Amino acid sequence: MAIAETQPQPTSASRSQHDKLPAYAATLTAYHRAFAHELRELFDRLPVRPGDRVLDLACGDGVYSRWLAEHVGPQGKVLAVDLSPAFLDLARREVEEGGVADRVTFAQGDLRHLPIPDDGFDLVWCAQSLYSLPDPVEALRRMERAARPGGVVAVFENDELHHVLMPWPVEVELALRDAELKALSELSKKPQKFYVGRHLRTVFRAAGLTSCRHKTWTIDRQAPLGPDDRAYFAGYLADLRDKATPHLAGSPEIRDEFLRLVAPDSPGYLLDNADFTVTCLNHLAWSTAENRG
Repeated sequence: MAIAETQPQPTSASRSQHDKLPAYAATLTAYHRAFAHELRELFDRLPVRPGDRVLDLACGDGVYSRWLAEHVGPQGKVLAVDLSPAFLDLARREVEEGGVADRVTFAQGDLRHLPIPDDGFDLVWCAQSLYSLPDPVEALRRMERAARPGGVVAVFENDELHHVLMPWPVEVELALRDAELKALSELSKKPQKFYVGRHLRTVFRAAGLTSCRHKTWTIDRQAPLGPDDRAYFAGYLADLRDKATPHLAGSPEIRDEFLRLVAPDSPGYLLDNADFTVTCLNHLAWSTAENRG
């Protein structure tokens, strides 16, 4: 894997912004802690072997980089790429604490601006970040070029509409999903990207990866919740409250019921319900890279 650790120097105007972790970082950490057992099993589904070379695109907090490094063993190598210096610092600490720092190289940048070698990796991996890339189809094409012929391109992604399935009252859930879409439309001119999970095979095919396979990856929890589970779902509910509440103003009864269900100090707080159940639905798609001759 002939690539040096890359550290572009941001301008002073952009440095402070890039050095900050995004607001969702704490919830992401809780997600990885809560679901570590199920998420580690992802790599049993993929043909990752000891000694393999892996590219972890948009590595974030480095949890997947660490698990991949454990999976490929002492003879394997992982290149972890992210645009955020703050996330890269977090990822370095993660792999150091895991005792696999000698197997992981970090690079700041993206697929368009890094000298990532063609045909260089046995697995090219992108977890819950494809939706954030400017052009998912072009990103997958570049990911395929980075994979060796016969290697694997894999994406683990969500679909915001049915990522976290909670036991909402039906009328609340219907209004909530509409409010969520309106909130996402304010965040992006392309709110459909937040629902990419349902379209992964289409995106793979558009990128020329015609052997795409798809599997839904479910994670179930029920009361009583452990501390990591509770931390993640509490963060999820708080974020949903902030996004959706302004768009429920036209239905005050539904808004009030929703706020009762998501307020930690409310007797109706969802996470305190003795019968609480929840399913997280994720999507895993992967394809063999074509032999380009």
